[in-house]
Amino acid sequence: MDTSSLPFIALTICVIAVVLYRRFRPFSATSTPRVDFIGQAAANIEGQRVDLFATSNGNADSKSSDSFDDDDYNYDVVGESFQRDHLTSLIRAHDAFNTGVIYSTAVLEMEPTNSFDPYAVKVVVEGTQVGYIPKFDSPAVTKMIQESGKKVYEVPARIGFDTDSPSPPIGVKISLTVV
Repeated sequence: MDTSSLPFIALTICVIAVVLYRRFRPFSATSTPRVDFIGQAAANIEGQRVDLFATSNGNADSKSSDSFDDDDYNYDVVGESFQRDHLTSLIRAHDAFNTGVIYSTAVLEMEPTNSFDPYAVKVVVEGTQVGYIPKFDSPAVTKMIQESGKKVYEVPARIGFDTDSPSPPIGVKISLTVV
């Protein structure tokens, strides 16, 4: 092996490590209350109403930042760069420029008229399209939606970006297990 190429290899490994770190940890924790989707689902099963912004300690106003678990948002939405205007309008509506994160509900809608993928599933947050389910998973997600007996499928969503960047990429992650 030529030793003159070792610095280039080391630099390449560092760049890959930084890119992977940024890809899987692009959001910062904030003190914004997190929606209790598990409590909501349990209450819906029991036929009760529940405050969506209730926290684990019961007080929606005092949720500590260390109680957020970003690992709950395990699925990357694709195509956000094509929806930047939509995402920016959501950030503006939530006044989240300083926090860098919005917690909400995503609606997964089948889009059978999509010319690129007949199983396409778009991701909509608060009536605004923010991306798509990746094409390799769209048939399975379409099947999940159809088996639910509904036209749409709702999942927890997190929109986030780096507040220190003047023009950051905006990412969307949802809580979804594709079976």
